[in-house]
Formats: sequence, C-alpha cells, structure tokens
Amino acid sequence: MRSYEALININQRKVKNLVDYIAYCKYYFKPKSKEKVKFYNDLTEIKHDFPFINRDVRNDSKYKSNNTLKDFPLNWLKNEILDEGILTFEDESIAKIRQTSGVYENPVDLQNYIKKLPKYSFAIWLEFKLDAPYFSKDDDEFYIIQNPVLKETNFKVPMIRGSGWKGALAHAFRKLFNENPSNNRKKIESFLRIFGAGSENIKEIENYVFGKNQSIKDVKKKLLSFMLFELGLEISKADIEYIENIQTRRGLIDILKQKLSKKLERLTILPIEFQTHKGRAVFYPTYFDSLSLEAINPHDRKKRAGTQPIYYEVVPKGTKGIFQLIYLPFDAVLRKDDEIKNEVEEDLKNLAKAIEKLSHLGIGAKTKLGWGTFEVENKKVFINSDLKIPEGWRNDTTK
Repeated sequence: MRSYEALININQRKVKNLVDYIAYCKYYFKPKSKEKVKFYNDLTEIKHDFPFINRDVRNDSKYKSNNTLKDFPLNWLKNEILDEGILTFEDESIAKIRQTSGVYENPVDLQNYIKKLPKYSFAIWLEFKLDAPYFSKDDDEFYIIQNPVLKETNFKVPMIRGSGWKGALAHAFRKLFNENPSNNRKKIESFLRIFGAGSENIKEIENYVFGKNQSIKDVKKKLLSFMLFELGLEISKADIEYIENIQTRRGLIDILKQKLSKKLERLTILPIEFQTHKGRAVFYPTYFDSLSLEAINPHDRKKRAGTQPIYYEVVPKGTKGIFQLIYLPFDAVLRKDDEIKNEVEEDLKNLAKAIEKLSHLGIGAKTKLGWGTFEVENKKVFINSDLKIPEGWRNDTTK
C-alpha cells in the first residue's frame, strides 16, 4: 500500500508545505547520478529538478556557492518550507486527530467519560510545555533528511505514541525504587498493576537487583535482601554460603530463578507479581503542532573541530502538548472495596511521582543531551469515587 503523501495531488510548480515538499522529493525528484545531486552548474538544471524555484538561487545569500547547492533539498526545506525555522500545523487538524485517538481537549468531557467506567477508575490529564526539543526517530525509510521525527502515519503530524509514554513512564517509575528501598515491595506490586507483566517480568527484577555499575559484592547483598524481605523466599545458611562463592552475575541470576521456581511449585495460584497480565493503565498518544530542525556537530577529539553536522527534525522547545492516561482496575472487581481503594490510591500516588520524575529525565531519544524534558502546566485527576488526590493535583474541569 502506498503511503498517504504519495496519493495526494501535488502541483510540481507550486510547493507550499512540508507534506508537498517531502512527497515531491520522494516521488517526483529522480536524480540520474550522484554528481547531479552534489553540483548544479547552471540555473537551468536546478529549475528542471525543482520547477517551483522562481529566482536565481545561486545569487541568494542562502544558496550562494556550489558547496551549499549540493545540500539544496535540505536547505530549501530549512529556509523556504520551515518559515523562521518552525513549521506549524493548523489547530483544527490537531483537534480532529486528537478526537480520533480518544484524547480529550475539554476536561468536562473526560470527567463525564470517567463516570461511566468501573468504580475507582481515574484519568490523569495534563498540559505540558517542552523545555528542550523532542526527537524520536520515525521509521520512514525515504525522507529528505536521515533523522525524521516520529509522525502520525496519515497526516504527518509529529507525535509521541502511547507506547512511548508507557515505556518512558515505566523507566521513570523504576527510578523511584532507589528513593526508599525499604518500601520497594509495595512499589514493585504497584508497578506491575499499572504496567502489567509479561515474559520479560524476570528481566525487570534483574535490572532492579543487578543494576549496571555495582560490584559483585554489593550485588550479592542486594540480592539476599531482595529475596528475603521483598519476595519472601526461604534462604538457608547453605544458600548464603553458596551465593558467597558465586563470582559471576550470571550465576546469581540463576540462583534467583531457581528459588522463584521452587516457591511457585508449592502454589496452586501464581501471585500477581509473576502472572502474565495486562496493566490497568491505558496510555494515549500526544500530538504536536510544530516542527523544526536541529543540528548536532560531532567534534574530532584531536582537532577539537566539527566534522560534519547531523540534522534532526524535532518538535521545538516551547511547543505544548496533552498527556492523557486512563486507569481501570478491571482485574479487581470481585475484591473487597477497601482493598481496591488502597491499591488504586497507591498507584495514583506513584504515577504522580513518576510523571514528575519523567519531566526532568525527558522523553524520546537524545535525553542525555537534555532533549525531551518538559514543564507540567496543568495537572488534573478525574475520579468517579472517593479517592485521595495527590498533593499539587486538581480535581476540577476548568482549563
């Protein structure tokens, strides 16, 4: 199936926007040789390949040399299509895409929807503003630059997928394990209720226990504490001596798996921590209304000079978006009311902390450069029962 931009009607002599330009370069601009892309000897050749040019670009300060003209498609995108470095999408288009995806722009509508869900369901809804560019690479193999930002498939609006929010928030949630280790069993249970558990569940435990930069001695201490106090496993003196003699992380992982297997053999029903189950949280996509370009220029360590700029298509700093999450305790409908309420309040509190943590860690790629960080401007929780709202969050339908 051909992609959406290949099906639109493009006037080859009049290109106005990003979708037109990218579609033109993909499906109309067919250079016969690499040399033709690198250098244009006269204006005739440039106008033949790009018929929408209506001036002599060689005399333009933006395209004044052959060295510049070899990157002509990228420079035209940057200087002519991205007005003042930023392309903006129509508010009406963004609103329609949000509506199609189930993202509520009006908090009143979201509150009304939550009232129809099972008791103790809630929604987290917030507006945020990017403190730095956001980038997550798209899977588009044919694009004007090598690093396009992730976009909605049909209308090419930049976005964060719901799965992207889920993965980033799960990463931020795991950071909470280090804040108060004595309460980690509750946090692990909350994590698994919110995000679910699959075949990779044991790997999540491995990542928490074994970390990245711990010595083998520290890992052994943390493993024994985790097995005894957080998983409730039986550890004998012989087990402790055996663990002390293990010198590799692989061996420590194996002993953890063996002990878990023995515990589970004695149970008729697996505890929720080790069941494969869906999480209670549903994550929705975020759509942005702006695009821009950023360049990273790697430096030679010896010469301490830039080598060649790498261009990234990004959502620029200052762009606003909406984050939405809906939590449904679908797996607890037959449990006692107080029990469910305590679990849901714990999960809501932890989600609020994880979102705050994520705003500083950043979402998307290049977070080590500070990209993807954001400022939360409007934090709301919508509930359909008596739940304790985290401090700093509001339960009203005003924007």
